[in-house]
Amino acid sequence: MFRKPQAKPRSLIHSVLSLIGWCGSLGAIAVSVLGLLAFLAPDVWLADNMSFFLRQFLAAGLAGCLGGATGFLVRHRLRLLYRLTWFVAVIACLSLAGFTGARTLANTKPLGPAAPGDRPLKIVSINLEHLFLGDKVLQAFLEKEQPDVVVFQEVLWWLQERRWQRLGLPTGGAGKNGFPEYLKVGDLGGLAVYSRFPLTSEETRVISGDVPPGANVYYDGDRELLSLSVDTGSAPLHLLVIHPDSPRSKIRWENKRRYFDEADNVIDTLKADNGSNILAIGDWNSSPWSARFQQTLTRNGLKTAYPDGWPQTTRFFFDYSLHWILGAPVDQFAVSRDIQIVNVSLGPDIGSDHLPLIVEIAQTPSN
Repeated sequence: MFRKPQAKPRSLIHSVLSLIGWCGSLGAIAVSVLGLLAFLAPDVWLADNMSFFLRQFLAAGLAGCLGGATGFLVRHRLRLLYRLTWFVAVIACLSLAGFTGARTLANTKPLGPAAPGDRPLKIVSINLEHLFLGDKVLQAFLEKEQPDVVVFQEVLWWLQERRWQRLGLPTGGAGKNGFPEYLKVGDLGGLAVYSRFPLTSEETRVISGDVPPGANVYYDGDRELLSLSVDTGSAPLHLLVIHPDSPRSKIRWENKRRYFDEADNVIDTLKADNGSNILAIGDWNSSPWSARFQQTLTRNGLKTAYPDGWPQTTRFFFDYSLHWILGAPVDQFAVSRDIQIVNVSLGPDIGSDHLPLIVEIAQTPSN
């Protein structure tokens, strides 16, 4: 009897390349599907939160497709299945890139110069993460930038007051060390605005939120919306300071959704009373690829822009040096269509876990 010849054993290199190919292709499919959930199921808590990590998913998907391509250097026993798997991975990754690019361009406005002779208004937004307002690094940054308006989130004003009192200094430090002279603090003490121009038509709206089980004593489910007008001497700038809850659990995600609903109502009132010249800015705790964020912009006719044209990390985790890998773009702004955006940039690491968002807009002529 004739014996069937045995297959030649595969070399170690052959096995490694095959493993890299399979793992890369399957991994690219997995991360692409996770990213696509943000577009396919935006009203589901977990799926919506995938929008925070689209840049990481895209990078992992690309790496997976390249790893899958290396698998073609060797022969596979299931050759047709391998080719199909890699093809699906490429299609999934390209689909995610297409959806991400389309949403990045949605509701964006190109930058443009201010009118000749006009000085743009510079607005800086910073989530302090409880950083002391008297911090020397923060003050040095403000002295360098010389902003017209500074918007702070996560201020904990009552603790700030105690620190100022212990140091024997005027509370808030308005008008000194880079801080503009006019000051408004929200009713809950979480938001604060400093302005070089008088602040008028001030209103704080408190949006009640549920407290999730196990929350620490510092957590407050209630959040505030601070609405005010900045009297620039030209047409007043109607400023809305944003800081909803962070959607780290389903309860907090629902808190954030209620906050956005109320923000829409406030913007409706601002448009009805003033018509235009609206700037909403702060830590939105939403990525630009969140359907709910884009819904607010579309519904209210607002536009935005990004540093260098692409959303970049503003909230980083663990350490600033890892912000390109472990971070998300959550600090945003949006303006009414009549406002010309002159420039958008990010500031340096100032000791918070957020980077300063710097927006320059052209002043709207007085009607």
